[in-house]
Amino acid sequence: MKIPSSQAAGYDGEIVSAWPLSFAWNGLMQFRVCLLLAFFAASVSPVLFAEEPAAVRIVFDTDMDSDCDDAGALAILHALADKGDLEILGTLVSSSHSWSGPCVDAINTYFGRPDLPIGVSKANSASRQGSKFAQQIAAEFPHDFPAGEAAPDAVMVYRQILAAQPDDSVTIVTVGDLTNLRYLLESPADDLSPLTGWQLVAAKVRWWVCMGSRYPADLDPQPWGNFKMDPESTVKAIADWPTTITFTGGGEFANSVATGKTLGTLPKDNPVRRVYELYFGGAARNRHSADQITVMVAANGAAAPWKLVTAGHNKIFPNGTHQWETEPDNPRHQYVSALIDPESAKEVAAEMETLMRHQPMDR
Repeated sequence: MKIPSSQAAGYDGEIVSAWPLSFAWNGLMQFRVCLLLAFFAASVSPVLFAEEPAAVRIVFDTDMDSDCDDAGALAILHALADKGDLEILGTLVSSSHSWSGPCVDAINTYFGRPDLPIGVSKANSASRQGSKFAQQIAAEFPHDFPAGEAAPDAVMVYRQILAAQPDDSVTIVTVGDLTNLRYLLESPADDLSPLTGWQLVAAKVRWWVCMGSRYPADLDPQPWGNFKMDPESTVKAIADWPTTITFTGGGEFANSVATGKTLGTLPKDNPVRRVYELYFGGAARNRHSADQITVMVAANGAAAPWKLVTAGHNKIFPNGTHQWETEPDNPRHQYVSALIDPESAKEVAAEMETLMRHQPMDR
C-alpha cells in the first residue's frame, strides 16, 4: 500500500486528515518488523548469543626440584593463560626443597604473573631432593618469594584458593609428590572455609590430572618418581579423592614426545631456557615431557591425540608402586599413557615445544 502524496504531505494543515492512515500503516509495519525480529532472535540466539565457555581454572602443584620438565610444564601453562585458554589460580610446591618456591615465583614473575599464590609443603613427610637449577634460578631472576620457614603453607593456600572458587570449577594438576593433596584432604574447617578439606575438594574440584607414574604398571621399588617419594601420602590421597582422577604416564610414552632442545633459541634471560641449561650442564637438550603432557591433558581434555583408558582402577601399594587392574572398575579412575596415533608424536612434541618457547607480551 502506498500513501498518496497529497495526503502524505498535505497543504495548510491537510496533513491532519491523513494522520490516521499514516498511523495505521506505520503500526502495521512495526508489528511486522517485531514479528520478524522475534523469529530471528528465537532461531539464532542460541548460536549468536551463547556465553563463551569459561576458561579452565587450574591449580598447578609441582616439586620443581629434581627434573626440568616441571619448568617446561609451567611455561606451557603461562602460554595457554596468555592465549585465554585457562586461568592459573595458584602454583603450589609439594617438596620441601628450600629454593623450589622461589624458583616457581621467578618463572611466574618472568611471565608477568608475580602475584600468583604459592605455598610450599610444611609436612614432615614431604620429600627433599637435590636440584641442579632451583637455587640458581632464584639467584639470577627477580622474585619476592621467601625461602624457608617464612614461606606460606601449601595446604592453607589450597584452602584459600578453593574456598573462593565456584563449585565444580577447579582442575588440579600435580606434577610432583602427592603430599599437599593428602594433607589438604585431611585439613579441618577453619576461618578460610567452614568445610573440611575433603568437603572442600568434593565441592570445588571438578577434576584432578595427576602425573604418575608408568602404565600399565610400575613395580620397581626404587624410590624415584612422583608416587614413591612420599608413598603414604600417595596411597591416602588417591584412596580418599572424591572426584575424577586422570593419571598420565611417563617412561617410553613421555620420551616419545621429548621436548626442550629448541629452548636454546630463546633469549638468554628466559628462566625456562636457563633451567634446561642448568639441568644438562650446558646447552638445552631434549628431555621427556611427562609433566608437559599432564598440563596439555588438563587444559584441553583427555580426548585426541591422547588414548584414554577408562576401565579399571589404579591399585597403589604401600611403597608407592602401582599397577592398573581392570577389575573392579572405579569410575573415578582413568589414565593416558599413549597417543591414539603413535605416528603423531613429532607433531604433538612440536606443539608443546612451541608453547614452551612462548614469550610474554612485554619481552
